[in-house]
Amino acid sequence: AASAAPALRPALASRDPWVRVRAAAALWRVTGEAEEVLPVLLAAWEENRHARVDIAECLAEMGPAASAAQLVVLTELTRRRRHNAREGGSGTHDVHLDEKLLTLCRAALARMERGAY
Repeated sequence: AASAAPALRPALASRDPWVRVRAAAALWRVTGEAEEVLPVLLAAWEENRHARVDIAECLAEMGPAASAAQLVVLTELTRRRRHNAREGGSGTHDVHLDEKLLTLCRAALARMERGAY
């Protein structure tokens, strides 16, 4: 699987944040190296709030290797205005995604702090 890493690295610089997030997650899964993955995930977190569920899932997988993201995760957990809030209201799908994000953030934080999922 690590042989896929050279093919994934160029996608970390894609203009599309979704491509970057998916490439970073895949690269983490095949290499287990956080150094080049974590900055990409954190930049995408700020750039595209809709990608946060996928990013939080990867951060939870990374556990202690994602410790530099602890403040971002804590901030998300304490925000009053949710990541997917829109002017004009939200639908039930938004609630589901937000609950999923919060669950993943809690899991990520627990793994960062204790090293267990």
